[in-house]
Amino acid sequence: MVRLEDVESCARQALSLLSADMRARFANDPEGALRNDLNLTVSAVEHLAHTRTDGGACDGVSFLEDGVILYAPTPGSRRQNFTLAHELGHWLAERAPDIYDWLADQDEPGRLLETVCDRIAQTLLLPETAAARVVGQGPLRAQHLVDLYNATQASRPVCAIALANQLQGLGAVVIIDRRSTAVTHASVKPDPERGWPTVFPWRGQHLTDTHPLLQLVDGRTMTRRLPWQTPWGSRADFYVDAVADESRVFAVFSSADLWNTERFHAPDRRDFDTRPALSGFCCGSSFELRGYPCPDCKKPYCPRCGKCPCQKDTQTMGACTNCFLQLHPNLITNGLCVECRS
Repeated sequence: MVRLEDVESCARQALSLLSADMRARFANDPEGALRNDLNLTVSAVEHLAHTRTDGGACDGVSFLEDGVILYAPTPGSRRQNFTLAHELGHWLAERAPDIYDWLADQDEPGRLLETVCDRIAQTLLLPETAAARVVGQGPLRAQHLVDLYNATQASRPVCAIALANQLQGLGAVVIIDRRSTAVTHASVKPDPERGWPTVFPWRGQHLTDTHPLLQLVDGRTMTRRLPWQTPWGSRADFYVDAVADESRVFAVFSSADLWNTERFHAPDRRDFDTRPALSGFCCGSSFELRGYPCPDCKKPYCPRCGKCPCQKDTQTMGACTNCFLQLHPNLITNGLCVECRS
């Protein structure tokens, strides 16, 4: 059995079941490739568009034993391409020899499987060489996101993820909605040595109406050094290259002056977050944060309720009124545990 160590190796094993020709056909016509190459039944179902509960990335459902994939149609959007690729990921994972064995040994196999399928989808829709080919030999620019989107079937966020990997140092590829002034997507590349900065653009952060990036008109570009401010008031400077269309601003942020916008460069004195990156599931949703885990269960504290898994377990436990042993409530009857009732 092949040793699988992470999500990337799972995705690679699953994708190895597809020929290069099949992967190319899928990138150009996902629905056609599923039908013609794999003999799967693919159907658009309107009511699935109303079943999304948490803003999840995938609007589909598979009946793998029957070879059926249902998806929510999203006319004028590439979202359904991602959904079809994600469901193909489930189909491939069922057939890869080692993935489910690896998942069975993990703490959260369900979430990991979804992550594997997301990675499969991104790879299918955006080959690893596509971003490098668009960027070429020069520095990464915001226009490359537009070019990559036009050259592939990938969504803009998927293109941003791929392009952020082309950054050599600290930076981010960001998409801003002009109407709401909000960052709708941010793919951050941490510093390879110092990790995550304390100030960086992130989803949900808002720009002021007078921010220079929002003053860009459709089709215009801008390259300059700009401050970025977090919702709690911390600021740090980035070099920014941006381009705008009618409804969005695309921007590349970098701690280094990739575009030679200035002659003199002051020392980079930005602060970095030394806390570890953690992920978990609590209060009905998954989360990612930076912080220190509980010293007992080694798991992160939920940003909503503030509790770690062992504290949540303790909260639901009851105590025997005789021996005071902490047990789940279903093991206590009339205030007594099984041992004390016998």
